Amino acid sequence: MIIDCHAHLTPKSWFHPKSPKSIFDLDGLFEQQDEAGVDITVFGNNWIRSPDGADPLTVVKQFNEHAAELTAKYPKRLLGLACSVPFGDDAILKETEKAIKQYKLKGIMVNSSVNGEYLDSPRATPFFQLVTELDVPLFVHPPKFTIGNEKMEMFRLPEMLGRPFDTTLSLTRFILTGGLEKFPELKMICAHVGGALPMLPGRLGFGYELRDDMSFGPWEPDVLTRPPASYIQQLYLDTVSLHPPAVSCAIETVGVDHVVFGSDFPPVPIALKRSVDVVRALKVSENDKQKILGGNAAKLLGLSG
Repeated sequence: MIIDCHAHLTPKSWFHPKSPKSIFDLDGLFEQQDEAGVDITVFGNNWIRSPDGADPLTVVKQFNEHAAELTAKYPKRLLGLACSVPFGDDAILKETEKAIKQYKLKGIMVNSSVNGEYLDSPRATPFFQLVTELDVPLFVHPPKFTIGNEKMEMFRLPEMLGRPFDTTLSLTRFILTGGLEKFPELKMICAHVGGALPMLPGRLGFGYELRDDMSFGPWEPDVLTRPPASYIQQLYLDTVSLHPPAVSCAIETVGVDHVVFGSDFPPVPIALKRSVDVVRALKVSENDKQKILGGNAAKLLGLSG
């Protein structure tokens, strides 16, 4: 089984003239699945195509109903993730819980930041407590407006550079402020091979070793009980990169059991087979390729048994 863990499908009511047609085109997706040999596409809301100015609670409700409807209608093709906001109020938390317990969705997708507020925010603590209690995977996806947005005005830099770096910053802040220390059972799947995280264990490591040397700047709060790189190994990284060496780096950093296949199709109009071929091209065993293509995701999403 091949499970694509990274895709986006939105309600037809969210249509905008600038929307990619693929996020509404199920027949097109199913055709791509058949050509690429993909069995299940896991989709969530990245908040990039949600209606401008819409109330967050309304977006959450509408998307979760949409995800539940498509998952029920095409159970052998689609699997929707609940939409939520890490810094949301009780109403959003209740809708998130409803999506998992009543709609039977098998995971949650959130942004790495919302209006400059990152996952280490104290306001996100009730959300992480809920995710831990629900015991479902949490997919972290970057937002429309990212770190450095003021310098991302050309060449689609938000898509190519800003989003992976927003994920990198958010997860690094979350790790260093003790997020994975406090919530060790979290199963966090990180978009776009986790941004730059697979390349940073050494740098985070020497920062941690030198944390008492104030000539390199402050290190506070000092809340970790082990080196930062060990927490990176708790994360799951998807393969969205179209670059086998990047996936290889992810494998060497978090281990093959913590890498899951992803394509970002839809909406990214790159043939789904090309993303599958990235995994096929890896210099790992066939057994490990199958773990990445579907086995790991099946375990995370409770599809294996």
